[in-house]
Amino acid sequence: MKLVKLADRGISVLGLMLFGALTGFSLFFTVYFTTQYEEIPYEMTDIFPMVLAVCAFGLFSIHMVSRWILTEEKQQEKRIRMLLLLVLLYTFCFCVLWVMGAGCVPVGDQKSVCTAAEGFRNGDFSMLTRDSYEKYLFIHPHQLGLTALIEVVFALFGNGNFQAFEYLNCLGAVLCVYSGYRITRLLTENKRAAVYYLLLSVCCFPLFFYVTFVYGEIPALAYSLAAAWMFLEYQRGAKPVYLLGCCISCALACLIRNNSLILLIAFAGILVAAGLAQISRKRDESGVGADNREKELPAVSGKYGWKAFGMAALLIGVFLISRWGLRTVYEKRADIQLNEGAPMILYVAMGMQKGEGAPGWSNGYILHAYWGASEFDGELASAMAVEDIRASLSGFGSDLGYACEFYREKFTSQWNDPTYECFAMTHTNGWPRCGVVNSMYYGKLHTLITWFMNQYQSLIFIGVFLWILFRFWRERALDEQVLLLTIIGGFLFHMLWEAKGRYIMPYFVMMLPMAAVGLAELGERLWECLMKWKKES
Repeated sequence: MKLVKLADRGISVLGLMLFGALTGFSLFFTVYFTTQYEEIPYEMTDIFPMVLAVCAFGLFSIHMVSRWILTEEKQQEKRIRMLLLLVLLYTFCFCVLWVMGAGCVPVGDQKSVCTAAEGFRNGDFSMLTRDSYEKYLFIHPHQLGLTALIEVVFALFGNGNFQAFEYLNCLGAVLCVYSGYRITRLLTENKRAAVYYLLLSVCCFPLFFYVTFVYGEIPALAYSLAAAWMFLEYQRGAKPVYLLGCCISCALACLIRNNSLILLIAFAGILVAAGLAQISRKRDESGVGADNREKELPAVSGKYGWKAFGMAALLIGVFLISRWGLRTVYEKRADIQLNEGAPMILYVAMGMQKGEGAPGWSNGYILHAYWGASEFDGELASAMAVEDIRASLSGFGSDLGYACEFYREKFTSQWNDPTYECFAMTHTNGWPRCGVVNSMYYGKLHTLITWFMNQYQSLIFIGVFLWILFRFWRERALDEQVLLLTIIGGFLFHMLWEAKGRYIMPYFVMMLPMAAVGLAELGERLWECLMKWKKES
């Protein structure tokens, strides 16, 4: 089997396994948080027939609306553009109103990066050193990119003006929805899928509620989706400006949020496979291995397959240069050498321990090992982490049942939470809220919206599973798998790393284009079967 076909089938099989598990768990169980918001996830059973019935009703409703929008063939594109404009306007207005009404203030890590950025504006760089009380950026220098972004916001809109960041998050949410729409149009020529995507995005409340979170989730996700859109656009023959935009957006996403490196790795992996396929194709054309030549999947959609290695190098190079530039600028401003921070292996060790809320969740291990036990000695902290990993592995090996339950709970506590902690992470307010917003956090509206998100989550999981299944034997470009590969990478990463529900929210938003295409095809197939049955009867 040729490399590209093997890669495509491998990604699809892993995707079917992942989304088969996600769909199964979401149909029978759900994860929730109490309105005390102590960040402890609980699990309860779902009513399986009701979840299926609601998903079926949702699919039917979306399909009927799409049929109405696409009634006149000559007006289809115009109506889709009008719907796009309405959805983007709705997204912006909803998010702005939520920022105004929620009155959220930064706490925890949010407050730490805001305090650091505010200090930078005043010439105080102590957060980068051991001299500050928190030592936040001394311990977590990977948050320097996010801090730099917040400093720019404070420079433009006033020092300490965190609400400006929240309002900019509203624009970020709009960019997420728009980029997802463009990705959907590139995944399929089916116009119905575009309508499905826009109607589904209207209900993506975890994305909308996270605009009050003064952290890297929304900006990094917006840049990531923009990078994925421009990547696919360039692969289909667009101008080089799309490649430049992809490189810049991807670098910004990685600087703001380290987890975005998974998207960069997905880009590079697909491009390397494309480059190797191009070499193999040229060799076949020259007569080497011409006999018994197997039909191969296209590596990329356009004519740029031979440039794949250069594109991968450019993407990685832009990020590395940007990261070096960021660190150099702050080292010169602060007149210090940046600390390497807590060793990353500490996060792996913590991810194998029982957390305060669930397996692998934060339990204070990072600060204990790096600040307390090792007194900021990276080598000593790493050695401690290695010993703790060995102890965890020994415990798992001696009790396989416990190991299976540990990782099952770690998996479901992150991926099966339909809110992705959008309320738990943003419940702290700085001024009184109106009754509607208060009810959304603590009352009947909270119960209603979390119930809706639970059904919505199941529908999205089903849609992605169907998208993978429907395209499995079709000859499609490998680059279409970039978002799926990123999600698979995110699953593997967070099963190894520290766990938290909010880490999964960006992957959920990435699912929407694939879910829209899968559900649109399911809707059409079911409609054709229904019409055929009515005709025969």
